[in-house]
Formats: sequence, C-alpha cells, structure tokens
Amino acid sequence: MKEGDLVLCTVKEVTNTITFVELPNGKAGTIISSEIAPGRIKFMRQYVVPNKKIVCKVLTISGDNVHLSLRRVTSKEKKEIMQLFQQDQAFNISFKQILGEKEELTKGKILQDFKSLTEFVEKTKQDESVLGRYIPKEKQEAIKKITNKKRRSQELHQIINIKCLKSDGLMKIKKVFDFDNNAISITYISAGKFKLDLTVDDFKQGKKEMTEILEKLGKRAKENDCEFSAIEEK
Repeated sequence: MKEGDLVLCTVKEVTNTITFVELPNGKAGTIISSEIAPGRIKFMRQYVVPNKKIVCKVLTISGDNVHLSLRRVTSKEKKEIMQLFQQDQAFNISFKQILGEKEELTKGKILQDFKSLTEFVEKTKQDESVLGRYIPKEKQEAIKKITNKKRRSQELHQIINIKCLKSDGLMKIKKVFDFDNNAISITYISAGKFKLDLTVDDFKQGKKEMTEILEKLGKRAKENDCEFSAIEEK
C-alpha cells in the first residue's frame, strides 16, 4: 500500500472529527472530517456509518498511521473498486463450491502469495502453470472455467488541451497524438480541444497506463513547442 492507492475500508467508529476504519490488511486508518466530503458536514452519518464499506484514497502513511480521504475518490474509481470487491466475493463462492473441504487450505496458500483471489485469477490468465502450483489436479478444469470468463472492459477519459501556434501547428499536433495502440482513441472536440479514451481490462493498471500516456504527450508537446494540459473527464 502506498500514497495515492485506492483501498476498500470498513468503517469502525464515527465521531464528529475523525472516522476510524479498518484497512484490507486488518490495520487501522483514519479520515478527518474535512476529507469525508467537501463543505460543512451537518450529519456525518449521511456519509459514514459503522460496518459500511467505503472506498478511500491513501493520503499519507506515517509509521502505523494511515491517513485517508473519502471525498477525493471519484464515482468512477468507487464503482471500479466495488466491482473488484464483488468479483472477489464471487470467486470466493466459486472456489468454495469447487474445492469443498480443500477450499480453506488452498485459499490459504494462494493468499500467502497474492493480495486476493482476483489477483490470483488474473495471474493464471497470463501464466496457466500458476494454477498447477495451488489447485489440485482434479479441480483445475473447473477452476479454469471460472477464470476464463472475460471481464468487462473499462474506459478512462481525459480532455486534452493543446495549442501549436506555428504555421505547421496541425502537423505538430498529429505528431503529438501519433500512437500505434488500438486501445487509445483521440476525438476532436473543438479548436485545440480533444478527448482521449483508453480502453482497459484492469482499472488500476489502466490508471498507470494513462499516466504514462499523458507524460509522453506532455513530452512530445514540449518537443514540438506546443502548449499542453490534460483534465480527467469524470
């Protein structure tokens, strides 16, 4: 866990100034009232109640103290993390049905090496030999059937503002947006304004890819003497 990560927490205690939560690793985290929601909060329990699961962003980590924010999580981020949680719950049920009495032992081995069953499943898609290290041979085909179900793709969006004032500005913009990647789509909106769409299978990895793309665009714009800025479309 590091600063900027999104984590699914369970609310433990709510006060007027601080909300205490349990992190996925079992440790405690805190959210000060100004990070619950923007503006003055009249009724704290409109946002947080004990035992409720909430998606938070890690602000700072200082020793055992993890400071979090609820208000800085976008609706899109919240939806994706909750979908991952629900997917992991579904895998838990499937593993229990398939593995029977071996479920607890098998899951224990998996969770020693992976953060979640979902992470394990994604790894088996990349490397099928991983399955054989954890799943009994007679159960592997049944597990393969649930791991091979295609996950619905997600889209990330950025509004790009770019200005190239020289006479060959249009050619320079084309150079900036030259990507050989079918997952990237650039749409013209108006003069100097474009929409960048990135289709991904994994939201967290997709956020990293988008950051790399924006860094590359910014570098290209600078090399071509263009003004560049990007805003996430929520």
